[in-house]
Amino acid sequence: MMKKISAVILAFLLLCVPMAAYAGESTTYTYTTSVDGSWIRTQDAYLPGGILFQNDGLLQPEDIFYKNGCLYIADSGNRRIGRYQVETGQLDWYEIEGLRKPTGIFVDDEERLYIADYGAECVLGADPDGNVFLKIERPQSYLFSESSRYKPKNVVLSSAGTIYVVGEGSYEGIMQFGPTGEFEGYYAANTTPMSFLEQIEELIFSQEQLERLFNRAPRAIYNIDVTDRDLLFSVTQDVDTSLSWATMESSSDNNVKLHNLAGNDIFHEDEMIDEWNFVDVAARADGGCYALTYAGMINEYDLNGNLLFSFGGRAVSSERGGLFSYATAIDCDENGFLYVLDREKGIVQIFYPTEFALITHDAIVLTEAGDYDQAGALWENLLTINGMSRIAHNGYGKTLYFSGRYEEAGNHFYLAENKEDYSEVFWEIRDQTINRLGGAALVVLIVLYVLWRLGKRLVKKVTFPRVPALERLKEEWRFIKRFIRHPIDGSYDIRSNKKQGLVVPTILYLLLIVVYMWDYLGRGFIFRIAGGTDVSVPVVLAVLVIPLALWLTGSYLIGTIRDGEGSFKKIYISTAYAVCPYLLYGPIVLLSTYVLTQNEAFVFLFFHTVLLAWCAVNLFITTMEIHNYFIKETIINILIILFFIVMAVLACIILYLIWLSVWDYVAQIAGEVKYRVIQ
Repeated sequence: MMKKISAVILAFLLLCVPMAAYAGESTTYTYTTSVDGSWIRTQDAYLPGGILFQNDGLLQPEDIFYKNGCLYIADSGNRRIGRYQVETGQLDWYEIEGLRKPTGIFVDDEERLYIADYGAECVLGADPDGNVFLKIERPQSYLFSESSRYKPKNVVLSSAGTIYVVGEGSYEGIMQFGPTGEFEGYYAANTTPMSFLEQIEELIFSQEQLERLFNRAPRAIYNIDVTDRDLLFSVTQDVDTSLSWATMESSSDNNVKLHNLAGNDIFHEDEMIDEWNFVDVAARADGGCYALTYAGMINEYDLNGNLLFSFGGRAVSSERGGLFSYATAIDCDENGFLYVLDREKGIVQIFYPTEFALITHDAIVLTEAGDYDQAGALWENLLTINGMSRIAHNGYGKTLYFSGRYEEAGNHFYLAENKEDYSEVFWEIRDQTINRLGGAALVVLIVLYVLWRLGKRLVKKVTFPRVPALERLKEEWRFIKRFIRHPIDGSYDIRSNKKQGLVVPTILYLLLIVVYMWDYLGRGFIFRIAGGTDVSVPVVLAVLVIPLALWLTGSYLIGTIRDGEGSFKKIYISTAYAVCPYLLYGPIVLLSTYVLTQNEAFVFLFFHTVLLAWCAVNLFITTMEIHNYFIKETIINILIILFFIVMAVLACIILYLIWLSVWDYVAQIAGEVKYRVIQ
């Protein structure tokens, strides 16, 4: 009996003793992208756990680095570098002379420290005892411009000993130094985006004029990390996307990049799902990376640049694990544990991967290693957990593709909106279909051709009763063929009142709407512009109908002012016939999108462009002939019409915005009146 009482007392005392918690229920949600490209909440990928340096007096620390069981930290405010042994919890401080404001740290295999000292404007190398053996100050090389800034923020080292330094405002790119500190040039500079107006100025202005007008500088790389293969990850900050569209000058480049030895971005994902305020990046052993924003959001990417998970966040109204006041650095260890530095609080928070994240990582590694059976089982398991995950559909599709199950793989790539891999699958399916049914399809085509020729001869021998209305329609349909072959003669016929029917042109306009909607919404999956629930059909229709109506109206009004001879009716008719090449041959070109792959996209693009150019030439000819202009007058007339269209569209937008403001004002007054009456 006494033993039982003692056991109960001991258990009670153990419960009262505070113990370290390594993981618990997540205080933030994990998100990923769904098959339709939207954000969806998924199972927790990482859970917040331990907190380091809570009582160690860190003052505005800037960087951390994990190496061989130790976490190194740049305590910038206290001008010191520390080493924390994760297993034992022992914290030691290096005695390094000359430190003023260390903001970046890297440790090589020999435990030598490379420190970016922002305050001292140099990069230091120190041995494990803290003795400085290397100091890289502002380069005196001719490769380093006098106007360039030298404010080192972070530093990494390649296996060959090349030192890469990223500095504040280093628009030229990442600085490269040799093992002994000699400057070797710049690496992986960002490109400079140019507006349409700047592109025109580039063409017509001299170099001196361009230098006086503006000084375009690319975005400076904000932070870097190096992989085991000596490839560099970089993050770049963009403008705040919450700013007004009128002041936004964001770049189309990705804000997270993986650079090869030539400095080129080798992420396969052309348009990554990224953030504008990244502050650090950490390379994973499997080729992926983590990117951190100063608001505490953590995005994990695979080795192709696809987003896996997004989690974390900012602590606004409460202090909770997994949230940050101002995050500045991130790193990971060999077990997938994340260490995230909060400069404001002076602490490091640890995130532990869940079984869900570990399975995802294993599936990616096995897929890249070619073990498609095991990888396929893992991806299938992940799809069972979350059937809307785009990354899971892509991963499972790849394992099916390499296993020869092409149709199943195509279904998953289709769901994931993965056109590139779907194209590869479609190539295989098409090849198998041609080998299986090619002969039979050829016989069917020959039989259909023979039947068509026989039917055409029989129709010629049959005499049909003549109906005047049908004969007139038939004659107008024949005019389409004449107009396509001889647009000048056809336009002259319309101007001379030989063709005045409105029925066929109206039918042509209706067909134009049908073909246009097919072109925009109904192409084959590989060539699809848009589709699904994210497209507003009225908006798509308005993009055609409004400019077309403005063209007809502007052509008549401008032609009348500039002594043109065309009436609105003639303009209406001639414009309908001018777009006939797109109506007649467009469906044939669009049908090709169901049988071509991305490697053959140039065939579709060529003929599609030819049709649009053909219609544009016809519009030019009809404008010239209907109004009886010369070429110069026609060009001026068309430019004025286009200006009229642009101004009309802008006026409609302004009126719409004014109407919204008035409606909102009236709604507020009505709500206030209703509130007063109820009170």
